[in-house]
Amino acid sequence: MTYQYIKNNREFSSYLNAFQEKKTSTIALDIEAETNLHAYGETLCLIQAFDGENKVLIDPFNIDNGQLKTFFENRNILKVIYDASSDSSLLKNSYGIEIKSILDLRPAVTLLNLEKQDLHSVIASQLGVLLEKKARFQKYNWTKRPITGEAIDYALNDVTYLLELKDVLLKKLYEKQMLDSFFLNNLKIQNKDYTRKPERLYERIAGYQKFRAGEKLVAQKISAIIEKYARQYNIPSHWIIDKKDIVEIIKDADYVDRLQFPKRFSRDSTQSILSELKLAVTRNN
Repeated sequence: MTYQYIKNNREFSSYLNAFQEKKTSTIALDIEAETNLHAYGETLCLIQAFDGENKVLIDPFNIDNGQLKTFFENRNILKVIYDASSDSSLLKNSYGIEIKSILDLRPAVTLLNLEKQDLHSVIASQLGVLLEKKARFQKYNWTKRPITGEAIDYALNDVTYLLELKDVLLKKLYEKQMLDSFFLNNLKIQNKDYTRKPERLYERIAGYQKFRAGEKLVAQKISAIIEKYARQYNIPSHWIIDKKDIVEIIKDADYVDRLQFPKRFSRDSTQSILSELKLAVTRNN
């Protein structure tokens, strides 16, 4: 698949200047990210764009946040996206970026009540294009470089057909007199505040709301310990202690001694986290 690969500030600036000289102001857009699956926290890993002629991959790792912000927040570029909520949330909370001038096609699919509403199924039903669904890329580590050719093809497929899909869906919405509802839903997506409170693992524990006050405090302390070491070792928090293990610790303080930690942990780190966990539990018994 032919595409342009942009990997630094100079190349990104040159691309934006060239795009502004085009007559079009519409672009298909998608991102790939690391979301606490292979590393700690959320990281923007790749930006895919298609302007109707050129496919572009933008590697954000060596591009200034200011340039990325200027691009995403440019109100003069209509950004056609499929299901913008998660992308908007990640950019807002991890980078302080708000995507402006979004045309999200997901509400159109909802209004038309299509049977299968994942992007590849929608492309198949509306455009007759069958894209191979490679489930392994749902858990692909997009932080790694170089990106494999198959992964690049997968990522670019998510934008290659968006502009054509936009035309088909808008035509159907017009015929069903649903355009007003579609535009209203898009305004809601655009105007939504995607700011999240700092993620608190303990609030996502099954049954947390039914815990007694002391048990909630233990869950909070364990969560803080997990986040501390996850950040230190740059690994997902659930690699250290799963939410189910937190429940077991709350039920039985001795469960701490049965925990197993990642091999990358040094002996000293293992002993430190065990000591901190035991202290968190015993102080509330």
